[in-house]
Amino acid sequence: MTLTVSLAALLGGLTACGGTASSGKDTSYADESPKKILADAKASMSSLESVHLSGTGLDDGDEMSIDMTVSTAGDCTGTIGTPDGEMTLLVVGGKAWFKADRKFWKTNAGSDADAVLAMVGKKWVAGGEDLGDLTSFCDWDELSEEFLEFLVPSTIQGLTIKKSKDQIDGQPVIKLEDRSSEQGTIYVQAEEPHYVVKVSSTGKEAADLTFSGFDEPTKIVAPKPRQQIDFENMQ
Repeated sequence: MTLTVSLAALLGGLTACGGTASSGKDTSYADESPKKILADAKASMSSLESVHLSGTGLDDGDEMSIDMTVSTAGDCTGTIGTPDGEMTLLVVGGKAWFKADRKFWKTNAGSDADAVLAMVGKKWVAGGEDLGDLTSFCDWDELSEEFLEFLVPSTIQGLTIKKSKDQIDGQPVIKLEDRSSEQGTIYVQAEEPHYVVKVSSTGKEAADLTFSGFDEPTKIVAPKPRQQIDFENMQ
C-alpha cells in the first residue's frame, strides 16, 4: 500500500492568490512598509509552539485538503484529504497512527480493501516505516520552513506589493497583494502579535490556507493499545 501524501499545493507557491474581504478598520500599523510587516509576521509565526491550519489546494490539478493542529514538539492531530481518499492522522512522540475512509483503502488495497476494512474496524492503524514521511506534516518547525522563507523581507525585492487594510472574521488585518505574475495575497494580523491568518494563491497550484488557534493549549495523546492495530501485521 502506498501511503504518500503531497501538500505542496498548500505549503508551496504561497506567493500567489486572490481572495476578497470587506474594508478593514483603520489602524496605524497599516502605515508600516510591506518589508516591516513581513518581518513582523515571520517573527510572530516562528515563535509559535502550536497552531491550527486548514485549507484546500491544487497539486498538478489534484485537489488536496488539510485540517490539522500541529506543534513544535512534532505532535499533531487532524485530517489530510487527497484524490486517493481522506486520512485522519495522529502523531505523538514521533509515532504515527492513522484512520482512513473506504476510498483510501479501495485505492491502496485494491481487491483486499474489504478485508482490510473488516480487520481495521474503528481502530487506529499504527504505522511502520511507510508512515515516516507523514510525521513531517506534524512538526511546525519543519512544516513552516518553506512558508517562513517567503516571509523573509528580501524576498519582496522586485515584486509589486499592494498594501491595504482589510478584515477577516471581523479582525483587522493588513493585506499584502503581490501584483506581479505570481498574484498572491497574505493577510497579517494588524494587532500584535502579527500572525499570518490567511494565505492564498491562484494558478496551477492554487491554495487557500488559514491559520488559527495560535499557541492555544493542545492535548494530543496516543491511542490506547486496545484501540490500535499494527500496520506490519496487515502486510
